[in-house]
Amino acid sequence: MAQRQDGAPDDFEMRIPAQAEELQSIRQALGKWLDGQGAPPEVGAEVALAVHEAAANVVEHAYPGGSGELIVRACHDNDRLVVVVEDEGEWRAPSRTDQRGRGLVLMHGLMDDVDIAPSEAGSGTRVTLRRRVD
Repeated sequence: MAQRQDGAPDDFEMRIPAQAEELQSIRQALGKWLDGQGAPPEVGAEVALAVHEAAANVVEHAYPGGSGELIVRACHDNDRLVVVVEDEGEWRAPSRTDQRGRGLVLMHGLMDDVDIAPSEAGSGTRVTLRRRVD
């Protein structure tokens, strides 16, 4: 990763309502944080897109008939960037038969590693995205 800007926070965290109109704010805030971390612009754009796809899945699937919160956290683990997108809605295992969207395919193509599991609270979903950043 390139030189981190002085004063840039080491970690990123954002909590927003899980609503479609809020998704752009994640991309903007995460992009700004990645820029402050010295991430190359193309890497920042790809990571932000993968996170946007994970967040869009929360909006679409996590809180059927209700409302809830979407949490995005990012940090560094040595030379890798780790981003977690989490909700406290209903856990739904990834379906291999749902071919409507291409979000999971896109996430896998943009990141080095994608892990989807129940959240630590046990009710929601946690998507962990990892990407090496040089």
